[in-house]
Amino acid sequence: MRAPRQSLLTMEPEPRGRPARGMVLVELGLFLLVVGLAFTLLSVGLGRIRHEARLEQLASDLQAFAQAFEQARAENGRWPATADEVASRLQGSSWGRGSPFGGAYGWVPPGPAGRSGMITLTAFAPGFPLGLTRADLLALDRRIDDGDLATGRFRTGFNGWPVYLVGEKP
Repeated sequence: MRAPRQSLLTMEPEPRGRPARGMVLVELGLFLLVVGLAFTLLSVGLGRIRHEARLEQLASDLQAFAQAFEQARAENGRWPATADEVASRLQGSSWGRGSPFGGAYGWVPPGPAGRSGMITLTAFAPGFPLGLTRADLLALDRRIDDGDLATGRFRTGFNGWPVYLVGEKP
């Protein structure tokens, strides 16, 4: 059997019934720190997942819009002059609501050569700021095109806004 510990100040034995309480605040602080870090890591991870899902939705939207305009061309023998001519095909889509990153979709019909039109995504409309970075545009280009914003169907156009070419391959 061990001898009871003695207090350094009084040289008297410490009472044995209860452990010292000095570490409770330190332990509580460490616990809160660990829980805070876990929540931070979780929220960052969920933010990335949400961002990737929005990129995937934008890619899907652009491809669906392109298909609607191409079908209208196939049926009518010409490209639609405005997006209103394709309204029935775009009904229920996010065409009028804007993209998951803000911005407004638009349609630019082909010029005199008539080879291809453009689906644009711009932030010119009030209340629709465009929240896409260059890294986002490159990631989107890798998903739906050739990974180069200067070539292919998906590229940057005027003022760096993204455009998706519809029709003949460039």
